[in-house]
Amino acid sequence: MNWKKSCRAAGLMAVMTFSLVGCNTETSYTPQEIMEQALQESKEPLTYYGEYTVDMGELGGKAQVKEWTKDSNRRIELTGDNGEHVISIMTDSQVLSYDVTENTAYKMAYLQGELDGLQSPRDKVQLIFNLVKDTHDIKIAGEEKIAGRDTYKIVAKTNKTETLFGDIEAWIDKKTWLTLKMKSDNAGNQMITEYTKINVGEKIDDQQFTLDLPKDVTIQEISSEDTSELISLDEAKQQLEKFLLVPQENGLMLDKISMVKGIEDRLEYSFDYELDGELAFFVTIFKADANIADIDPILNEKEMDIRGQKGTVMNDKNFRSITWQENGYQYNIVGENPELTIEDLLSYAQQMKLVQ
Repeated sequence: MNWKKSCRAAGLMAVMTFSLVGCNTETSYTPQEIMEQALQESKEPLTYYGEYTVDMGELGGKAQVKEWTKDSNRRIELTGDNGEHVISIMTDSQVLSYDVTENTAYKMAYLQGELDGLQSPRDKVQLIFNLVKDTHDIKIAGEEKIAGRDTYKIVAKTNKTETLFGDIEAWIDKKTWLTLKMKSDNAGNQMITEYTKINVGEKIDDQQFTLDLPKDVTIQEISSEDTSELISLDEAKQQLEKFLLVPQENGLMLDKISMVKGIEDRLEYSFDYELDGELAFFVTIFKADANIADIDPILNEKEMDIRGQKGTVMNDKNFRSITWQENGYQYNIVGENPELTIEDLLSYAQQMKLVQ
């Protein structure tokens, strides 16, 4: 299993690892009604040790995970089926992730309390329900035991043909509101996360939330602040040399251009457009990975020909984008105005002209 190649999918799938809430009937509930139940959850910090498996199917393979949680601290140890071994620690001041196999680490510091919202099951519930409230029918579908604990089963079934998230099933611990099992189906790829052990209230030493890295480890610092830099069109031309750009015409104006270091210090450029004075879309451009010949669809993306190249489109009510590679660069056009359709984005792509 190559977890690095799965990062695009994993990033979108991770948002579905949330704590839903439960009731004891088979009645259909609106997201708001379920949220009102979530408001009753305990405000006491949760301490537990758990073990769970992650099965991403053909897309990403399998992994076993051990987890320690105490107050706002969390430690996760992931072991993949091809020998991958990653240790991640989150405290109230930083996130540290160490890839044991590659001997590399990523560190991100943030202000104390800045990520408090990410610790709350209630906030995770709000996030996911806001994403699926218009595209899924949500029901309480019975009670089951997971890892020896009583859970409510909640089913969120898509009611539209094209959505960012597919069908979701979640098994919620009655006492802690922890999601002990999650099953999701996106573009034919099923992901299952399931706890096999959960010890609530277990005594956990604070030393679990420290990590001594080897002296020869490669550490990359990731800033939690916006590190993008505004640049001019002339600067973009100088750095990118020959690239495609949507022309400014028919009320469409290039508002700003920003540059930021992305994965492995790759320079990424963002061109933000306005239509008649309002946000329309942005175009990101970066050098394509020479090892990836084509862009393959993931999740609910669909393959589509874009400017004569193999590309993908994501057409969801809350998110629309198109992606393709051309002449050594990868292009992404992402809609910011909900009135813009996929056809509009494809039309803008077709209008792009070579600049240098």
